[in-house]
Amino acid sequence: MSHKYLTRQLGREIVYNEKTYLHFSGTAYLGIGALPEFKNLLIEGIKKHGPNHGSSRTSNVQLPIYEQFETEFAKNAGAPEALLLSSGYMAGQLALETLKKQTDLTWVAPDTHPAILPSRFKPYSDTFSAWTRHCIQKSRELMGQNILMLSNAVNPLKPEVHDFRWTKNLSPANRYFLLVDDSHAFGILGENLFGTYASWKDLPVNLTVCGSLGKALSLPAGIILGDGLLMENAKNSPVFRSSSPPAPAFLDAFLQGIPMYLKQRKKLLANMDYMYGKLSGQESFQFLPDYPVITFENTAWVDQLHRMGFILSSFPYPGPEDRPVNRIVVSAWHKKEDLNLLLQALMKLQ
Repeated sequence: MSHKYLTRQLGREIVYNEKTYLHFSGTAYLGIGALPEFKNLLIEGIKKHGPNHGSSRTSNVQLPIYEQFETEFAKNAGAPEALLLSSGYMAGQLALETLKKQTDLTWVAPDTHPAILPSRFKPYSDTFSAWTRHCIQKSRELMGQNILMLSNAVNPLKPEVHDFRWTKNLSPANRYFLLVDDSHAFGILGENLFGTYASWKDLPVNLTVCGSLGKALSLPAGIILGDGLLMENAKNSPVFRSSSPPAPAFLDAFLQGIPMYLKQRKKLLANMDYMYGKLSGQESFQFLPDYPVITFENTAWVDQLHRMGFILSSFPYPGPEDRPVNRIVVSAWHKKEDLNLLLQALMKLQ
């Protein structure tokens, strides 16, 4: 059967064909968009800043909320500077194009998101660990090169969280730039809401982190975190100078609502601890202790769980002809009784 659902609004429950389902799909890991408190902050933000700012950031009329957000986000992420754009894809492409002008070679990790992929460029086809070994070996064959490495912070489809400490083993005969897409890390990985920049800033690479803020943080915006030279070059690009920024009300809602976000993050961690403790030893399900995604191979289970009242994530990836990737996505909006109902259903699968 098709697992495409049309619904009015996303939340812990979805009504489809007059039946209510528990929703274990999507990327709203913190469940922020379903909170009345967040919606109220948005309304207040619209009253303060208007619904949109349909002008360039470089125009002669400015809204201070953009620099306020960038300063706060960079400070908390441990980054020198931050730059906002209207989407994660635009942020990734701008970061990529800016860095490519400074580098000679580009090495792309497997499963790298298209937002930071050069056009007509295929990622390394083996595993992430094999790619790291390949990079280390290749670095020892080169000298005096400026090398750009591209990777996601996390592959949310396996799931797999990437560790970049292996870059310490790269040959010092070259200079290295690392661009990490944190779209599925913001709000989840790291010590707070601000992603993985602080985790990798002391590695022997010139670090840039970018990504969408529209997943766990529920903000329709993209961001780049990096050094001052990168930001200066990015700000001078036609892409940044000619594009409209994100809607300001969302940025204001985030700054006003950080305690609410942290409360939701605490709920998500508790939900993961509970769920994974119950699934421990169940070899049919793959998950990581610090990431809210559970995967499984048996596509027939998606239909079975649908009939039992659950909507999961299941679609072909990376191409339309590939096998479906089946995932259970845990969110902060789930109640303990939701998790118990799902656990009971999982134990009935055949």
